[in-house]
Amino acid sequence: MKTIVIVFLVAVVCIQCATTSKLNIRKKRAWIVDELSMEEEQTGPFPYKLGDLNIEKKVIEEYSIHGQGIDQDPKGILSINRNGTVYVHGKVDYEQYKRLRINFSKENTRFVVDIDILDVNDNTPVFNRDVYERAVDESTQQGTPLVTVLANDIDQSGTANSEFTLRILSVSPSTSTTQFFIYQKKGDQTGTMFFKGYFDYEKAQTYTILVEAKDHGEKVQLSSTSTVILNIIDKPNYPNPEFVEKTKDAADPSVFLRQVAVKEKLETGPMLEVDKLTMCLSDETTDITALNPDLYSKPLYFELAGDIQEKWRLQSNYGTSVKLIKKSSVHVGDHKLILNISDSQGQFSLQTLSIYVCECNDSAYCKDQAAKPNMFAVAAIILTIPALLGKRGISC
Repeated sequence: MKTIVIVFLVAVVCIQCATTSKLNIRKKRAWIVDELSMEEEQTGPFPYKLGDLNIEKKVIEEYSIHGQGIDQDPKGILSINRNGTVYVHGKVDYEQYKRLRINFSKENTRFVVDIDILDVNDNTPVFNRDVYERAVDESTQQGTPLVTVLANDIDQSGTANSEFTLRILSVSPSTSTTQFFIYQKKGDQTGTMFFKGYFDYEKAQTYTILVEAKDHGEKVQLSSTSTVILNIIDKPNYPNPEFVEKTKDAADPSVFLRQVAVKEKLETGPMLEVDKLTMCLSDETTDITALNPDLYSKPLYFELAGDIQEKWRLQSNYGTSVKLIKKSSVHVGDHKLILNISDSQGQFSLQTLSIYVCECNDSAYCKDQAAKPNMFAVAAIILTIPALLGKRGISC
């Protein structure tokens, strides 16, 4: 009997030690026993039921309940009845509160319930300037960066609500000699404006370009705009390439070579071997190839420019030939893509690729639209070869 009593006392002491140790641990850490979530900026009607906590009714009655949404800011937003049902009494802004933490405490024991606030698309992408203005020389070559715009969306980072696409909405005046576009890497907040063609002071002294930043919200997309003003500086002695437009259909070979000479000045980097392609609507890919890639420092880098991510993409960016992937959202008709092709030495050119997408039911018409070589690029390469050979000290 005496032995049994001693064993019992030892057992009690062990239990007390274990209990004290457990309580000490709980002093340092509050157990998260449940989690709920609610969308921000709910408009009611209030109150509405958010959910039921996975906690015994006895605990709700015996423990003190306090914390964010209860007696701490934002006060009065939440309430919990004796059955463990959570009610919402007002809206919460995600930009102020990402999570509300409710504490349940009794003596040395504490546990918490977290209410995660879900972001909704309630913030518009905002440019850091209403107007970007700069002066540009008339002699500026195509492919030169003109201006970089910056926007920011304070919705939840990493979600579609905070990601946005930059694009050009309008250009005034619209001239046939100049085409503007914005290059924006996926996920970037900045976009750089480039142009293809040439500036002609006689045709336009100022360009006013309206740029839009539009987010990718699932339920609603929000957008804002900014204005880019480019003031063209006249260069009286700058040779105007306008004769190319006036004589591009001329049959005289000497005229054609003069056209190519001007074109070659505008396109100094790798060019497309074929700049007109035909695809069947059922086709998923087509190959695009650089012309005479051995004249440039490898590897060549291909990059699509503009707001076309939902329609076209490149399977790979490097090589002398890359695959262009057509997405299901592409419709029948004519499509124009702008590609930036560069080599490892920094030489680059902006190339326009025209693609005709057809049903392929009328095969004769599709054959008429077959791939055509880039004649300007071919002639430019021919004119460029002597210069390249001269640079390398090679005589013929």
